Amino acid sequence: MTTIYANYAATSPTLPQAAVKELCEYLGGVHLNAGRNFEGLETGAIALRARRAMAQLFGVSDPLRVVFTSGATQALNMAINGLVREGCHVLATTVEHNAVARPLENLRKNGVIELDWLQCCPDGSLDTEKVRAAVKKNTRLLVMSHASNVLGTVLPVTECFRLARERGILTILDTAQTGGILPFLMEDCCDILVFAGHKGLGGLAGVGGFVLGEAALPKMRQWVSGGTGSASHSLDMPEFMPDRFEPGTQNVIGILSLAASVEELLRAGVEEARKRESGYTARFLSGLREIKKVKPCGTLDPDRSVPVISLVVPGYDAGDVSRCLFERHGIITRSGLHCSPLAHQTCGTFPHGTVRFSFGRGTTEAEIDTMLEALSAL
Repeated sequence: MTTIYANYAATSPTLPQAAVKELCEYLGGVHLNAGRNFEGLETGAIALRARRAMAQLFGVSDPLRVVFTSGATQALNMAINGLVREGCHVLATTVEHNAVARPLENLRKNGVIELDWLQCCPDGSLDTEKVRAAVKKNTRLLVMSHASNVLGTVLPVTECFRLARERGILTILDTAQTGGILPFLMEDCCDILVFAGHKGLGGLAGVGGFVLGEAALPKMRQWVSGGTGSASHSLDMPEFMPDRFEPGTQNVIGILSLAASVEELLRAGVEEARKRESGYTARFLSGLREIKKVKPCGTLDPDRSVPVISLVVPGYDAGDVSRCLFERHGIITRSGLHCSPLAHQTCGTFPHGTVRFSFGRGTTEAEIDTMLEALSAL
């Protein structure tokens, strides 16, 4: 039985062959820390190459404002904790991943911030006027996912962030589900853009980061400190970028995978990836309409979503459905709450969750048809 992978929203299972070749060559050579030895200068060059690729992808003028972390979760924690101030008011949406929700809730419980959730519609969409109505005199920060990892719905971040900017509110955008999938330019939109390396960007797990806009740069405090291999005479972190936010030993193999994969993505074009994967979403949704016992969630509009579709089969446990799909048909999905209980509460699938299908660069039309046949058979 051939295995079909439909869990790209969690991680991309394969790397482009060009990236695999580079990683093998790197592992067979000398790999040392950047800035700590002469041979390690090559490591610094790898990081700079990746920064340039990420800057080109997101339309950022200065690649040194690209900061690498262990992933989007660490990046979101650094961004949120770096920008908030005691007594400030923060806004976020009700489709946020726990990588956003838990740091904010922790700050609220400890009395550091006031926190309000912008209520999304059951399909995951958001009325931008809710941002305007929720703003207070002490509102400092608006955090939004670009697209829900449960519903796939793309949020109106440009409009919401424009409202925030008019009121002097800082903004953080989580592109974990849209990076490399949805064309997007950071400049003149958000103050900090967070990315995950192992999903649409096609890199290895364990690498991600954020891009600092000019407005956020002087306002963001360091949340992690340590050795950088630079300015070692001082007990203070360097003030220059990117060392200011990159202490410790970097995941160079992960950064190299990101550089090679994003360069390949840029050559192929994000617009082409978007067109291809929107086609998969449309084909899957069209087939679901013929399966009466299946209830899909979200907008059901490929133009308003990324290739992520959650569904429920009334009367059946989501985990049982997911397990049957794998055991009988070799289809890998993900069931449950997907680290986003707020999104499931929003769409009415809490606490049991959904079965989530998500597509990516390795998906084929034949696989889409097989998934639909399997659901129909179940």
